[in-house]
Amino acid sequence: MSAIDPAAIVPLLDIPSCRAPARSPGTGTLVWISDATGMPQLWMSDAGGARPLTDRPEPVNSFAWNPAGDRILFTADCGGDERWQLHLLDPTTGKVQALTRDPMTVHMWGAFSPDSARIAYSANAPQKDRLDLQVMDLSTRAVTPVSTPAGHQEVLGFSPDGESLLVRLILGAGSDQKLHLVEIASGRRMPVLQAPHRVRFAAARMLKAGGGLALCDLDGDRMALWRFASDGVVQGCVHQIEGCDLEAFALSSDQKSIVVTVNRDGFSQLDHVDLASGQVRALALPMPGVVSGLTVPAGYDAALCAIGSPVSAPAVFQIPLAGGPCLTLHGAKSLENGIEPDLARFDSFDGLSVPYFTYTPRGACPAGGWPAVFIIHGGPEMQWRPEWRADVQWLVSQGIMVVAPNVRGSTGYGRAYHGLDDREKRLDSLSDLTALRAHLTGAGDVDPTRCAVFGRSYGGYMVMAALTEDPDLWRCGVNFYGIGNFFTHLMATGPWARMIRVAEYGDPDKDADLLRRISPVNRIDRVRAPLLMVHADRDPRVPPCESEIINSLMFGLGKRCDFLRIAHEGHGFKRIDNIRRVFGTLAGFIAKEL
Repeated sequence: MSAIDPAAIVPLLDIPSCRAPARSPGTGTLVWISDATGMPQLWMSDAGGARPLTDRPEPVNSFAWNPAGDRILFTADCGGDERWQLHLLDPTTGKVQALTRDPMTVHMWGAFSPDSARIAYSANAPQKDRLDLQVMDLSTRAVTPVSTPAGHQEVLGFSPDGESLLVRLILGAGSDQKLHLVEIASGRRMPVLQAPHRVRFAAARMLKAGGGLALCDLDGDRMALWRFASDGVVQGCVHQIEGCDLEAFALSSDQKSIVVTVNRDGFSQLDHVDLASGQVRALALPMPGVVSGLTVPAGYDAALCAIGSPVSAPAVFQIPLAGGPCLTLHGAKSLENGIEPDLARFDSFDGLSVPYFTYTPRGACPAGGWPAVFIIHGGPEMQWRPEWRADVQWLVSQGIMVVAPNVRGSTGYGRAYHGLDDREKRLDSLSDLTALRAHLTGAGDVDPTRCAVFGRSYGGYMVMAALTEDPDLWRCGVNFYGIGNFFTHLMATGPWARMIRVAEYGDPDKDADLLRRISPVNRIDRVRAPLLMVHADRDPRVPPCESEIINSLMFGLGKRCDFLRIAHEGHGFKRIDNIRRVFGTLAGFIAKEL
């Protein structure tokens, strides 16, 4: 095997991506978010071509056109702290007005009213552990609280008459939610698609003709599209696919049809569904990959979305609803000699079938098997998907296999699979990882002496669990902003999301013994492998103390730990200089230790 070249990762990191495309309801002007200038900003396409619409000191997180099509609301935080502020942009003049100015308050964007005169959102002022409903009059900036406090709430939209809000309420776990229609004037709540069991609502929209649509797991293990009446009562299932989750939908402007994104083993599929007849047409995609930011713009008989693949960064595409080839609007340059993954399954320690992706280098497998990096996704309520990862493509270009499992607890495989790692079953997901390693090394595909484990966020926790529970299996580990101690994590994480994390991991008071057992900080003396950790100073989800204490303990115990601290970033890295520094460090560490 030739020497690993850390510098080869830099050109891959510099490949720009696009996301969240949306057209103006009035003129059809196309705007999207791109990091081509070095961090995410708004871009616009006009007669002169594509150009940046914003040049702000902080990344743009999300945006929405108003129904009139003459203003854009966008959100941004400070240094990745996720305390979103709301801004109103005139795309013609470039003038920006700050709608909120409280840097210690989260403003969770919701929706414009149908007449563009008001916006609705949720915010955690004055009580930081809840998100209350707010409506702002854009002409006066007057803010009106709506309804009584009810915990973690998100505005999904206005009713067609502008008198009510469609609201998602999270009761505890992210998969335990309620859908309400809340009357703005009185605060009265009407349950929508009420059920005696837990339900997760991924999306919902009101219909002009009355009632609405919701994407949820109302009646079974999988996410499907359901219709509800004006009184919130279920009217039936509109679209479902056996063995697959639906994950997003977009209404046509006449509200006679929808486009639905289907998650099929991580790959995206688009279905066009006629709401009257139920007829379904599959829409062709330009490549196997992942669809995001799906809309059907007014006046267009086509879907608009971003699509990324393992060998191409997300780009903007237009997909005709009547069928036919996709139109590439912006981006979509594929990586030459990029590696597509193979999807497989294996039987884990208890017989559970666990899916995993392998990215195999070109050429003949070495006699002892490939050196391999096992990457565990974050979340844990997430899924490894076949999308663009510069670090993955660098690894395989250097002759290193990448193995990316969707261990139990991952989303995309139904509610039952999702719940298999909850609380006392937390370490069963780690057992999936060790069983997969044994499966691949036993088959001769992977060199058992050259296995590394890498993860971000919850994946970083899995790295630390692997290095402390099975210390002799791993040549080295890479932990990006992972949990080390569940007690300090739950104490210092953003209070507006604390109850979701408690429901997933356990309560510090009621489940103290469990949290103590599964916290890697309590077993750090067992680590044998060199460790690289990276953490930013403004991370609101996993506070930097999680990495600080592990670094201190590793140093005190005389164990190898490289610790990179990044300033003015949050739960991840948005600025290109920081991205180059972080992943350049990763490449150098892998080149030395693997």
